Amino acid sequence: MPLVHHLHEMNELNPSHHFFRHLKKSWMDGDFIDPAAFRLRQDNDTGQFEDGLSVNWVEYFRKPTAQEAVAPLRSILEGKGRTVSALSKFALLKVDSAKAAAKQYVDIAVVNDAEPSDASHALVKGYEAHNDQVAEELAKIVIATYSAKP
Repeated sequence: MPLVHHLHEMNELNPSHHFFRHLKKSWMDGDFIDPAAFRLRQDNDTGQFEDGLSVNWVEYFRKPTAQEAVAPLRSILEGKGRTVSALSKFALLKVDSAKAAAKQYVDIAVVNDAEPSDASHALVKGYEAHNDQVAEELAKIVIATYSAKP
């Protein structure tokens, strides 16, 4: 079965929902976000791409604003052993905007990928062949960034 069918059978996030991408300090220059923040990592030995871009589903937290989801998300990430520095940020993107931005190159899916320690975990999938182009488009549609440690 073609990959495209598999993507749509998964637990896709609602198009009106949002996701956060954790941004390391090195991915930002003032308000500019380096598209590298949205590039899929590639294994140096095998050339294989990661399964999808690791993001977090904002609406999972059931908070009135995205800003209010930052603290519980930071706790989850730190609980998983991730370093969340005071200089890092969370970029907010909308699911349907991300899909529309990538559409000129490829259809992507934003799917829930809940982990035992992180039920908000999600993946942006389906753009390995257009890694650089889609990363550039996603960087352009960031709605807002929030300090990881306000």
